[in-house]
Amino acid sequence: MTDFDIKEINALKLKLRIIEKGTLVGWVLLILSIYYDWDDPYPGLLIVAIIALYIVKGRFRKRLKQKEYLAKIVEERTIELRIQRDQVLTESKKLSEALDALAKAQDELVRKEKLATVGQLTQGLVDRILNPINYINNFAGLSTKLIKDLKENITEEQTVMSKENYADSIEILDMINNNLQKINEHGCNTVRIVKAMEELLKDRHGDITTTDITNLCKVNADVIRKTFAEDIEKNRIQIEIESPEESAMAEINIEQMNKVMLSLLKNSIYALLKKLQKQEFEPVINIHVEKRLNGTIFLTIRDNGIGIEDNIKNKIFEPFFTTKPTAEAAGMGLYLCREVILNHQGAILVKSEKDNFTEFMITIPIYQKNNNE
Repeated sequence: MTDFDIKEINALKLKLRIIEKGTLVGWVLLILSIYYDWDDPYPGLLIVAIIALYIVKGRFRKRLKQKEYLAKIVEERTIELRIQRDQVLTESKKLSEALDALAKAQDELVRKEKLATVGQLTQGLVDRILNPINYINNFAGLSTKLIKDLKENITEEQTVMSKENYADSIEILDMINNNLQKINEHGCNTVRIVKAMEELLKDRHGDITTTDITNLCKVNADVIRKTFAEDIEKNRIQIEIESPEESAMAEINIEQMNKVMLSLLKNSIYALLKKLQKQEFEPVINIHVEKRLNGTIFLTIRDNGIGIEDNIKNKIFEPFFTTKPTAEAAGMGLYLCREVILNHQGAILVKSEKDNFTEFMITIPIYQKNNNE
């Protein structure tokens, strides 16, 4: 019912009350006029006035009933429209959720198709590249040993050679040895890249186990402390773990999540060491675990190292993209981290400021839907 209808109905009710009081006053006066035998024309006028009030009262009652009837119809129709609106909003919400689910399913399908395509190409390349590269590396190593033997032989014959020939021979052998070392170095880098490509072919599904994420973080932090013990002790790198008092249990593939943790922690150590080369500061890696009410585990790994430049933030999860030298990385670490998290129906985001910090934020569901269906 609108405010206008309510005001009009209330106004009619007020008028009816006034008329009823006026009618009552008219009857009282009429009775008094008869009792006290008032002279004409008072009794007649009072009778006319009372009759007029009854007529007006009847009209107002009729109007009031009409207004109340119309207001009731309008209110009922308004309620129906509200119910229909709520139904439309509910259906719209369901449709929106269905569209979101469809979009996610399509994105997942596209991602898997791309991964399958890359896997097919990689499978063909791995065998064709890895074996020749292994031969190159092996023969480079053997040739280096042969050059060492040849150099010793020439040194033994130094007395029968002119100084110029001896110096030229040694210089040539050193140059060949350096070239072979570069061949071996680049060969090893190529093997690393091919091995990283081979990692794409591995199945990262299955073997789901309910695990305490906090304990997982502690185990990987201990592994990092042992692996980089010298650098951590020398530079006083602090590794902090913040976790809830209760267990943060989630269904995960332990092996794959260990790879994610180690990869991100190694990146943090690298970022801290790079920054320490330029300036002195207190290097810290913070691991935060949080169990949220929406049925997810929220995990962050933050370091106050060199950070990430804004113009490459959207590229860091691409395969074979890296800011490290080729000899140190193949550019597959963050890409595989993202794949593992997506396979766990989760999400991974990065927040960073150049020369200040980098923070990777991971969200994974406590229960894997496919596992429970």
